[in-house]
Formats: sequence, structure tokens, C-alpha cells
Amino acid sequence: MSDNVGTGLAAHPAKSTISFDQHHNPDASLVLIGFPGAGKKTLGIMASMGLRRRFVDFTAHFKDEFHICPQAYITQYGSARYLEAELCLYRDLLANYSRGCVIVGPGWIISSELQTLFKEFALRHPIIYIQRDEKALRQCMVTSPETFDRVLQTGHRVFKSCSNFDYYNLSEDPIPGAENSQPSYLKLKETEKSFVGFLNHIFGCQDRLRYSAELFSASPSYALQVPLAWLEEPSQNYHALENGADAVSLVVDATEIADHHLADKLAKSVALIRRHSRAPLIVDVQTPEKTQISGYLIVLALVVRLTPDVLTCSLIYHDEDFRRLLGNINRTKVIATFHQQTPLEWSEEDHRRFISMCNRAHRLGCAAIRITGESRSLEDNLGCVSFLQNISRISPLCVMAHHVGCAGRPSVCLNPVLAPVVLESMRHKGVTLQEAQLSLSSCFLYKRKRFHIIGRELSYSLSPEMHNMAYSACGFPHVYCLTETRSLSDINPLLNADDCGGVAVSLPYKSEVLKYLDEVSEDASNINAVNTVVIEMHNRPGEHPRRLRKGYNTDYVGIRNCVYQHLSPANGIRDGTAALIIGAGGMARAAVYACYQLGVRNICIFNRTPRNAETLIDYFTQWSACRPEPPLTFTLLQSTDTCWPPQLRLPTIVISCIPYVESDNKSTPFQVPEKWLSSKTGGVYMEVAYGPLKTASLREMEQYKSRGWIVVDGFTVLLEQGIAQYELFTRRPAPVHVMRETIQQFKARS
Repeated sequence: MSDNVGTGLAAHPAKSTISFDQHHNPDASLVLIGFPGAGKKTLGIMASMGLRRRFVDFTAHFKDEFHICPQAYITQYGSARYLEAELCLYRDLLANYSRGCVIVGPGWIISSELQTLFKEFALRHPIIYIQRDEKALRQCMVTSPETFDRVLQTGHRVFKSCSNFDYYNLSEDPIPGAENSQPSYLKLKETEKSFVGFLNHIFGCQDRLRYSAELFSASPSYALQVPLAWLEEPSQNYHALENGADAVSLVVDATEIADHHLADKLAKSVALIRRHSRAPLIVDVQTPEKTQISGYLIVLALVVRLTPDVLTCSLIYHDEDFRRLLGNINRTKVIATFHQQTPLEWSEEDHRRFISMCNRAHRLGCAAIRITGESRSLEDNLGCVSFLQNISRISPLCVMAHHVGCAGRPSVCLNPVLAPVVLESMRHKGVTLQEAQLSLSSCFLYKRKRFHIIGRELSYSLSPEMHNMAYSACGFPHVYCLTETRSLSDINPLLNADDCGGVAVSLPYKSEVLKYLDEVSEDASNINAVNTVVIEMHNRPGEHPRRLRKGYNTDYVGIRNCVYQHLSPANGIRDGTAALIIGAGGMARAAVYACYQLGVRNICIFNRTPRNAETLIDYFTQWSACRPEPPLTFTLLQSTDTCWPPQLRLPTIVISCIPYVESDNKSTPFQVPEKWLSSKTGGVYMEVAYGPLKTASLREMEQYKSRGWIVVDGFTVLLEQGIAQYELFTRRPAPVHVMRETIQQFKARS
């Protein structure tokens, strides 16, 4: 047996795949099945909260119906009678809860009649087989090793046969490349984020990188090539997957197709990538020899069950194989692939062959086609570029064309759509993202831009270092500068400079800057504060292009993301959740808006100058009253002696928006009263400001960690808002791991 669940390819040939509705009703109920210990109930609760659906636990319903748990029922009445009761109850459950529910299904015995019932339900609903590593399952299935192995193999085949999706629930072991002290709540948040994202993809409402190019558009885009074997190596830094590429491509070598445990490896590898990358996932199964066609098609069927964003499929196979695959593909897009062992070049004799190939891929329903060749010399790359230009003009779908191997690297750099790039540690095998974008910069296809941060006091700003490191890592020629000023009018020369790409606005100018802008995003307008100004070219037919100054607010993005990522499942936002915001300035406005976006409607404000707090409350009270969603309810806390309002739950979100103050400052630092921190489940305490030394408030909050409080410093907020700001400035995905490492190095030096 392998370390992971599964019995290899032979256990689930392609013919066992269930045909189902490619586009599930957005309200269709979903069912989770799998072995005891796979984590079905935990995932089910996460799904019900993330998708705002009713949670239905079969075991709980069984107890309600028969006043006894399933195991006790089997002991008292026997397995045969239990299977009859189980089938009857499931018929009612699936009939009465077919919409808007998350149903957690069985973990042991599934009769043939129940398998048939599930197969019928799977025609219109997602049934997801939750898998987990063998070690975790053994801990919950107390039996002899021989019985365990037999049950595992038999159950695996049964669960596969009556489900249409697979999800691998990663065990919460220490994550390579991450801090080993990572608390359990953060691991659960990662699981929640990955699983809810997986479900959103199934239902067609997945989130995407804010400024990533559309995968099959003409804008330059890159696919990070991640070999299956790389993910299996010990002590990998999975954070490197967030390197600024538009997609992550899991590459399965043709020699791995015959691996008996490939199904397990695929499921786990897809789960690892989804956990550590925001980018769309491509699974690229390399084309094997023709003698391995059947195994190749089985692997593609396995990949479909993992519902990646994109799957590659070779055009050397018959139309019926393509149609069989596409008939079960849900929302996954397909890239048709073709490889020849000679250079790609445009000639009249090849014209019809390649156009016929593109038309066939289009007819079969593919989203794009990738044509690769092998160069004999560097000069062959020019022919490849000419080939791509000519075929793109007449192809009915998006074309990618480049050579493979070291001699083909120039053609990779000049292929604009999903150019394959490799990790820095594998640069000897291909082109890195840095090298690919440097090559475009060297050809003057990327214009050098200058970005600024402007404010009154910027001596502690880490933004220039963080952004400049990110630009360098991605091969951009840009530079990020610091400008301290006593008057915001100094922003005009910066914005008017020909090489200006944008300006980050710091205190105290986030509202004053509005009068200098041509346009403001909806979020920034709602907050009435801007911290990011981007120079955008405005083109109208018949008019000269003009520079447009557009304002955004990424402060609220940073606060929102930090709250979501650090709020434990026990404190998940629901009706009645309350937040405390300390301060009434521009960051407090962003904090109110972030809470509103997260679904919090009860907010208390404390500020040493109550009049400023009243102004903030009046503004957002009027604003939220005009929104279609439930309005905000505010309470002003007049002093630290004020008791928490009895009509509200104690806060589980506390956001301090007080500017950074040196710890040796003569003024008394603010401390949150203990009576406001009495939530039995703790919560998140966050400071949005940061400096070289830990503030007194952060040190004071250390004692509350044992009570369930998670303390988030301003550096974490800086990272999250910086990611959003980088993507606004560059219109490219941010290299998150580089930006995070820059902050960690700064903290280590301080």
C-alpha cells in the first residue's frame, strides 16, 4: 500500500466515470462521501458557511429518526436491517434537501442500492469523494491491518464509482517553507479557503487574481511549470508557487502514466498547489507513446474529477476520445496539444495541415491549441515566431506556439500566451519568469515606470523595499521611490512626469488627494479615501490618448484579507458578529468598509476625540442606508470606562487604526480594556500601523493569546494591501513569496 489513499489506475478505468450535468445549478445540493477520518464533517461545515448553505449531517438525521446512532443500530439490529434503514433515510434526504444544502454522507458501508441512488443523484448534483492520507485514516478506523487494507481498497473503488469529483484533504502536518509554529486555526483557514475555492469552481463562481491576464487573451501571460516529482520532494518551499505567474501548470511526465499510485499523487499534488497558490491551475499530462493511449485517457479522466481550470489533451487521439472526455469535464477548459520533432515554420505545404488542426480543435470544443516543435539552432526561433503570427491570424481559437529545449528558449519568451516558465531552482531546465520579462524589457516592450509613495512622515516605510524587490524578481525595469512632503500639491509634478506609473498615498493625505484625481474606483469612493493612484491611458475613437489619474483604496483589501485569514472557524462571521474599531481617521474608514464587505453589521467605534468618531459614524450610517444589503449599526464608546453594549455580542474583531508611535514616547499608549476582550472564543486583534519596534499594545495583547485571541501586526496588513497595490500598478500577479520574504527579513533585522 502507498502512503496515500488509492489503488492506482487499474482501480478506476475511464468507463466508470459518471456522466453529469456540466453546469450544475448554482443552488444544487452537494454530497460529501468518504472514509471515517477523512474530514467530511469539518469540510461540510466549512462549505455550509462559505457557500451560505444548510448543513445536513446524515448521522444526526439518523439519530433524530431512530433515536440511536448508526453503529449502535447495527449492533442491535444487524447490518442488513441497517442498510434498509439507511437507504430509506437517504431517499428522503436527497429528495427533500436537493437544493441549497451540504450533505455529509456515509463513511463505511454503501450498499449496491445506495450506490445506484448516489449515481442517479450525481447526474445533476456534485458528489465529492473526500480523500486523505492513509495514516490519518488508520487513526480513525480501529481494526486489524489486514482488514484495514481490504476495506480501504474496496471502499476506494465504491466511493469512486458513485461520485463525480475528488478532493484530497491535506493532513495538517508542518508545511515546508512555513513557520513550524503555525497555529492550528491557520491550518484550518487554509483548508477552508482551498475547499470553498474548489466548490466555487464547480459552481462557476471562482475568484481570480485581480489583475491577471485572461488565460487565453493576447496579453502576455505565463504558466509556471511544476513537475509532479517536484511536489513530492521533501522540504520544498511551496510558497515559491506564488511567483507572479498567471497560472500554475502541474506537469505529469509521460513516464509517470504507468505509476500504480499516480491517482493518489495527482490528487495530493493538486491539493498542494491550490493551497499555496491563488493562480488558476493547469494540469498538463505529457503525450505518451501510442502504446500507452489507454493509460493516458484513464489519467485524463482522473484529472477531470479534480476539476482543474485547464487540462491539456493531445490531438493525436480520436474525436470520440475527445468527446468522451469533454462530456464529463464540468467547467474545465481544454487546450489541444500537438508536438512535432522538427522546427515550426510557416510554409505553403503545411498551411492546410495546421489550419485543419486548429479547426478540428475548435470543433471539438477546445479553448486553445498549443503547437510545439524542436529547434535545431537559435535561428529556428525566428521561423517559430513567424509561424505563430501567421497561424494566429486565421485560427478560430487562441494559438500558443514555441519550441522546446534549451535552443527554443527565445521562442518561449516571444510566445505571448501562457509562455512556460520554471521555478528559480530549475532555471537550468527552462526560462524563469524573471528572464522572460527581462527579455521583453530589453526589447522595449515594457516601458520603465517610476512609482512613488508620498506622505508627511515616511521614515519607517517598507513599501519601497518590498515593491522594488518584487519588480526585480519579476524582471520589471520599474522603480518605487519615497517622497516626504508637507504639502500634497507636490503630488502634481510626480503625476505629470512622463515615466510616472502611479503614486501610493500615505497619511495624512488619503482624503485630500481626491481633488487631484480624474476618476475614483467604487470602493475608494465609498470609503472616501484613496491610497493608490494609477496613471491609466484613456483611449477614445478619434481622440488622442490622454492620461487618466484614477484612485483606488487597497487599505481595506489588506484589512479585509487579514481578518478573513486569521479569524478562526469558531468565530466565523454570522448574524450578530460585532467588531470594535479604534480610531476615526482614513484607516478607520477602510476598516469599517472591510468589515462591511465581510458581512459584519454591528460596529463599535472608540476614538479619543468623539467628534471625529461621530463624523465617521454619520458618514457610514447614511452610506449603508442607501445600499441593498442590511445597513450598518454603530455604537460610539465614549471612554475606556464604558461597558460593552449589552444588546451586542462581545467583539471577535478588534482593529486598531492608531498611527505608529515609538515605544519610548512620553504619551500613554492606548490599551484595549479587558472587559472589551472577554469573548469566550477569542477573536482577531489587528494593528494596521507598523514600525521597527513592537508597540506596547501588541506586547500587551500577548497575554490574550491563551484566551483564543489572534494578534496580527501591521506588517501583515502591509503585505496584503501591498499585493493589491502591486497588481494595480503593474496589471500583473504579485510575487507574493518575494514580498513576504522582504518583510520577514526586515522584521528579523529590527
